Amino acid sequence: MITVEIMDIPKQEIIDRWSNLQSKLVANNIDAMIIPLGVNFLYYFKKEDKPSERLTIGVIPKEDKPFIITPSFEKSNVERSTGLDDIVVWEETESPYKKTAKEFNDRGIGNNVFVDPHLWFVEVEKLNKAGKFNIASAHELIYEQRSIKSEWEIKQLQSAAKASSSGILNAIPQLKVGMTEKEYLKIVQTEMSVLSGSSLAFGLIQFGENSAIPHGMPSEKKLQNDSVVLMDCGTPVNGYQGDITITIPFGKPTDFEKIYEIVFEANRAAFDSDKEEMIPAELDAVARNYITKKGYGDYFTHRLGHGLGLEVHETPYIVATNKTPLVSGNCHTIEPGIYRPGKFGIRIEDDVLVTKNGAKLLFETPRHNF
Repeated sequence: MITVEIMDIPKQEIIDRWSNLQSKLVANNIDAMIIPLGVNFLYYFKKEDKPSERLTIGVIPKEDKPFIITPSFEKSNVERSTGLDDIVVWEETESPYKKTAKEFNDRGIGNNVFVDPHLWFVEVEKLNKAGKFNIASAHELIYEQRSIKSEWEIKQLQSAAKASSSGILNAIPQLKVGMTEKEYLKIVQTEMSVLSGSSLAFGLIQFGENSAIPHGMPSEKKLQNDSVVLMDCGTPVNGYQGDITITIPFGKPTDFEKIYEIVFEANRAAFDSDKEEMIPAELDAVARNYITKKGYGDYFTHRLGHGLGLEVHETPYIVATNKTPLVSGNCHTIEPGIYRPGKFGIRIEDDVLVTKNGAKLLFETPRHNF
């Protein structure tokens, strides 16, 4: 039986993230960073929630301890989920933007501020008006930090890849003629969620000629004999995403094995070339050149891969325009594909960890079990 290890985030993990960020703030002469609810709030403060019209922000000063500003009625929720006791509240009759400016002033925090790129523009404007901050985007700084995974994060990604891959594989025996893509997606999502412990699971299920649409959404198309079944699905563990694509024949679709082997060998060639200091553009070219040599270059229509972490798509992107070398701790997908319009498409996607000695699969998905 497949089991997935689910671990609580250690307090030291969060403290290390703060320390890492603060050293970068000092180096960039930035006094603090402001982070709204969202994926980066989860990364730095553990609380997973979506932003609302009532402002909640985390503030990480370059030297002092982080604190949170939130509506007064949310205080207990924020304390419980983040573990922080330095919670500043604002009342419904107050301006959270003026409250933030006052808090910066009272604590002696300067006005050179980085903001999370997910902070709504209207809120940036209101903060700037209230406190006359010198505001710049923290996009590059945040995603550079998040792109290098800690040992704890790698374990979460391994569990997510395992739950995603195993969930897809567990669903395959339930395929039957006449079921729709949408019906089968529910089966796959259930199988993944049982393993990950998360009700969140995404998926692209494509039957027959629909598999030739690289990111086609599940439809009412029914499964027929001798069709290709493409399953691009994932489920998170502790917020960290899995993203696996398995493509199989249902029956004996014409030319499936020939095209499948080309895509598989392109995937392996890229995996074997992947390592620290590899240029993403060159890694993309490894798989693309192999497929082109086999005569199907025009049918590989997307980048080779993308970074993986708290978001399904994040830095680093394995694309022809990316010249920034990979570093140890990067996690990304390798997903070459061949898509023949009106016939079928095949994609093989693995989740990998970059090390100085090469790439490692976060989970080894069986690729020839059909």
